[in-house]
Amino acid sequence: MINNLFLSTSLKAKKVVVAAAILSCTLLGVNLLRFGYGSNHANANAVVAAEDRYFQIAVLGDTQYYTAERHNGTMEMFYNQIDWITANAEKEKIAYVVHVGDLTDHGDNKPIEWERAKDAMYRLEKPRPGLPHGIPYGIAVGNHDLNPNGNPNGTRIGYAKYFGRKHFLGRPYYGDSYQNDESNDSHFDLFEANGEKFIVLYLVFNDPARKEFYDVALEEKVYNWGADVLAKNADRKAIVVSHSMLKPDSSSTSNYVAGDGAKPKPGAFTKQGKRIYEKFKHSPNVFMMLCGHVSGEALKELSFEGRKIKVLLTDYQGRRNPNYTDKDRNGGNGILRLMKFSQDKQMLSVRTFIPKPNNQVIEENDDDSNFSVPLYK
Repeated sequence: MINNLFLSTSLKAKKVVVAAAILSCTLLGVNLLRFGYGSNHANANAVVAAEDRYFQIAVLGDTQYYTAERHNGTMEMFYNQIDWITANAEKEKIAYVVHVGDLTDHGDNKPIEWERAKDAMYRLEKPRPGLPHGIPYGIAVGNHDLNPNGNPNGTRIGYAKYFGRKHFLGRPYYGDSYQNDESNDSHFDLFEANGEKFIVLYLVFNDPARKEFYDVALEEKVYNWGADVLAKNADRKAIVVSHSMLKPDSSSTSNYVAGDGAKPKPGAFTKQGKRIYEKFKHSPNVFMMLCGHVSGEALKELSFEGRKIKVLLTDYQGRRNPNYTDKDRNGGNGILRLMKFSQDKQMLSVRTFIPKPNNQVIEENDDDSNFSVPLYK
């Protein structure tokens, strides 16, 4: 378990309080490093302004056209995303990074794509003060990461080699995988931020829509394992991540162009998404689900037993440049999403933008890419 606590000092705090907090951190020495960017001590929290009590999670949509260099996607776009995260992690209080799957386009059929994915994602692992393993992150397995495409029992040699259990075992944020499986396609992570504890559960792609590959017995075993893991971590707020859960609303054009309009439309569940929701809505700590797979943006908010569960789709692989024809595809254009957890305001704010070199960004200011909703309600 690791604490990623990004704390800043209130401008209104008395200098003596600030000095005492700094002295306390200095005396703590190694213990401070264990907690990441800041401390989780009550005295430290006392000097944090209410407007600063937040942290963020970065979400990477399908990157398959960057690693495959198809549809005008480039590795530079991928690098720009990761480099922006690493350059701004402390300033933006990024506690964790989620990749929703389809790191690659051709899976084990083209090992070079795994090499490229590793070169990009491993940049997150560069040691930082208080974070000897870098920024905590997790990756869902998408249908394109499996060979044959979409077969949950197919090969995932590249994924296991670069992102398998052996690679993450021993990192303080890594939980474990289903049945200690080295492939790591279903696993969970643990992290803390500003005093809140979280578990992130990843489930392998296994969509009933792919009738030739769908494995109902595997689904039952994996989902039961996942529910048990969440129950054993009932004191942690839970985020479920799987590649296929939601598709855009039929009237949405967010699959290929930004600026679709008001707050994201709710979209519709995929077959796997429906089954995931029906299973994990019974886990009381689940409040959010994240996915990719189908290009577009969507936000489905559901209520169950007095709780609100948010399901968010984040996938830009189908985006296009003007004139918005199929020939104008841009591979995803390096679009990145940040989810801000404002703890005192109890709001979830989503920001979507294209990071560029030299810390430049191109914002998506339309309301389905940049919006706020109640955090846990």
